[in-house]
Amino acid sequence: MSSIILNFILSIVCGIVLSNFIYLANKKGGNDFTVKEYFKKFNIKHTELQYVIVFIIIFQILSNFNSLSKMLIYYPLTFALILAFIMDIKYMIIPDTSNIIILASGVINIIFNFSKEVALSSILGLLVGGLFFYIVNIVFAKLTGKIGFGFGDIKILATVGLLFGLKTIVVIMIMSIIISALFSIAFLIYNKIIKRKEEYLPFGPFIVISTIIVCIIPATTIVQTYFNLIDKIIEKIGG
Repeated sequence: MSSIILNFILSIVCGIVLSNFIYLANKKGGNDFTVKEYFKKFNIKHTELQYVIVFIIIFQILSNFNSLSKMLIYYPLTFALILAFIMDIKYMIIPDTSNIIILASGVINIIFNFSKEVALSSILGLLVGGLFFYIVNIVFAKLTGKIGFGFGDIKILATVGLLFGLKTIVVIMIMSIIISALFSIAFLIYNKIIKRKEEYLPFGPFIVISTIIVCIIPATTIVQTYFNLIDKIIEKIGG
């Protein structure tokens, strides 16, 4: 019961803070703004109920699968992810606010769970999360003259990598690519049917979805489930 009350209170707080952020972002057309500007325009009247409801649902789901100690990391992480999700869809921008919050969560996680293994995994997660798509961008730009991924995507993968470590960020990246590909195919077919001009799908929301999934289902479980499924498929084909 106490966790439900805590989730409800934090959902209201996060919903108010997020609503005001989105309100000011809308006023500025997605352009950046200062902390001073945020608090100057802050008004509880700007709160949108749908954001509060989203936080209530996600916080409750996460708390059903995780301990309170993990939730202390996941509360700010969830706020940062939802902020990134909304801003990337609306303006194709992942704000530095999201990356700073996730970065801080990653540093706190290292401090409270400090060991050589945790620190090394976090650093490698940061490097792999940031460098992989950065290198992909360079290669893609050389071949096509266009940028494949935004720097917001690269930064959020780097900070998520710091928080979750090497193995988990690899799973998150693979899941993001797969989910993005599935949505892109469906989106392309939909555009063809209604004869609408092709639009670009931002990649950030798929990183957010994959990260939240990993918060609920550990990366090792996801990988094991995948290999079990492959084994069953091979057995059926062979049988």
